[in-house]
Amino acid sequence: MAATMDQERRAMTQQQRTTLYMVMGVTLALDAGNGVVFGLIAEIQDTHGITTPQLGLISASLFGASLLGVLGLAHLADKGHARTMLLSGLALGAVSTAWFGLATHLWEFVASRALSGIAVSLFISAGRSLVTRIDPTRAGENLGRLAGAEITGFIIGPVVGAGLYAVGGLSLPFFVLSGIAAAAFVFFVVKFPHHDGPEDEVPRPATRQSYRQLTGLDLLGNRKVLAAALLALAVFLPVGAYDSMWSKYLHDLGASATFVGTSLTLYGVPLVLLSGRGGRLVDRLGPMTAGKRAITCAIPVIVAYGVLDSYWIVALTAIVEAVIQAVASPSAQAAMAKACPPDRIGAGQGLAGAFGLSGGGLLASVAPAVYDRYGAGVLFTSVGVLVGAIAIAAFALDASANARLTPATQPA
Repeated sequence: MAATMDQERRAMTQQQRTTLYMVMGVTLALDAGNGVVFGLIAEIQDTHGITTPQLGLISASLFGASLLGVLGLAHLADKGHARTMLLSGLALGAVSTAWFGLATHLWEFVASRALSGIAVSLFISAGRSLVTRIDPTRAGENLGRLAGAEITGFIIGPVVGAGLYAVGGLSLPFFVLSGIAAAAFVFFVVKFPHHDGPEDEVPRPATRQSYRQLTGLDLLGNRKVLAAALLALAVFLPVGAYDSMWSKYLHDLGASATFVGTSLTLYGVPLVLLSGRGGRLVDRLGPMTAGKRAITCAIPVIVAYGVLDSYWIVALTAIVEAVIQAVASPSAQAAMAKACPPDRIGAGQGLAGAFGLSGGGLLASVAPAVYDRYGAGVLFTSVGVLVGAIAIAAFALDASANARLTPATQPA
């Protein structure tokens, strides 16, 4: 048995590692551009006269476009187009970040974030599909590393953005991050292999697929797939509130733009350091078991944000959530990879992304209005309750699916 496990967990080849690290690099570059918006949203609001409820429109456009993208484009990762998807995501990410730096009207901010959402949808589907396929025995670990790259980019963006904002004003951070994404695009074109190896070849269906097959919606007939999608929704849902309100919330508590960037760094460091280990824990315990433990720990932390009155304590509490997310995020992605047929992994990851983005987008669109009218306590308590309810439904569905697959014990 030990020998079998050693064989299953053999070290990745150089080519597999190169593919993994380059996908992580793409993700980092794209999320840095998204993160700079996150960190400077309060300054954008003050400079351009955007109301707090209108912040919801800007955030919701990102989530809405990402949702449409993952539903319409994720299946391409199952047909050998993952490399093209990553390149397209980088190009669109560079353009959208530069446009955000040039924008002066609400519709421009909404449109540039929507374009960024298409970029997000491309790399979510392609990146997660690639890192899952290069070594299925390390799916959780590699997905965890990819999540770490996402967070690294997301925390670099605000930190760099705050520094550049102090030096050159509001537009400079977006131009610099756009340039970084453009440079990553050139490097990716030159260095990334066209073919990752025989283990990564995926079937290319010759028959015409229906809309439900192209979007992955047909997979929802499988209870385990639906359970994994709901788990992804539960894990990703709070991001909608954070995306539209974190900077504003800390700003109202007295934090500066620099501290907002610092808070994201404090949040991101544990995720970066622990995401690989969290993924290995998911591989060892199983995605649903790991996800159940992580979400049980996360809910009290989410609720706590609403009752804290110090931005320092909020930032320190976020560190606790980051440790939990190092397990929660790869558990949801690995659950979907495990539930899907091998030739539908890309569609499945797109479906998980669609659930997360739809929930996050809806929450991002209403969170500013809820916060403005009822305060942080009602907002974050409601988010915690929603996360708990969705997670309970996911685990119940998975248990039901397992019960159907397990033959009843025959009486002696």
